[in-house]
Amino acid sequence: MLLGTLDSAIAIVVALFSLSMPLLLWLGWRTLRGAQAIPFFTLRSQRIREGWRLILLGFALGFFGLVTRVFGPQAVAVIVTPTPSNTPNPTLTPTPTLTLPPSITPTASVTPTASITPTPSATSTPEIPEGLTVLFRETITPRPEAVFSTIEISRNLDTLNRAVAPATGFENPIDALFGAFTYDFLEDGVRWTAIWYFESSIVCSETKPWDGGTGGYGYTECEPLQGWQPGEYEVQMFLGKNWIVSSRFRIDGSAPTPTPSPTS
Repeated sequence: MLLGTLDSAIAIVVALFSLSMPLLLWLGWRTLRGAQAIPFFTLRSQRIREGWRLILLGFALGFFGLVTRVFGPQAVAVIVTPTPSNTPNPTLTPTPTLTLPPSITPTASVTPTASITPTPSATSTPEIPEGLTVLFRETITPRPEAVFSTIEISRNLDTLNRAVAPATGFENPIDALFGAFTYDFLEDGVRWTAIWYFESSIVCSETKPWDGGTGGYGYTECEPLQGWQPGEYEVQMFLGKNWIVSSRFRIDGSAPTPTPSPTS
């Protein structure tokens, strides 16, 4: 799901250095051995210098590969840090008090039947539905410093999994939508969950052990079976069972009517 991570780029650089080192050492050794058979002093000295240069270059590449392997992830974490989401925690809506109407001067009072006024539900921190938590088997705890950026909704992604022309409103017809984000300080194996809501109903969800490395670009994708009905949508993301970030958007226009498949 998540490609182009910075960890994979570091691994490629280390692999190139590791492969180049033995090749250069072997070429240097071959050059030194071949120089011993040359009878001319000047040419022999030149070949010996070339051989030692190859050997020194091989050791240098090996040293740089080791430095990149040890210090590369820390350097990338300092240089490339995604912007954390500033989504505020929802506040609780106070329950309105019931005001009694003034009483009329009684003669024979009639006891009215009390009507039940529904109490508005308090807005709370998003939680993963119980039907999804039963799938959790991981024991890895998310790191406290783990962070996601704001989720950007778009119709398309570029080659680095970044949102192309993100927006907060879309017009039907729509196929799939993507929620693109950046992340940092994550750990492979921790449970990651993304849930797409239409009003209060789940239209898409995915939950899996994280496999995208420490930092980079990622996305979640949704294409509802019944199409994109007009209205308000929300994407929620979690690490473990902890809510991290949400993003809202709106769909306008009627969803296309599915074309029935011909029957034989």
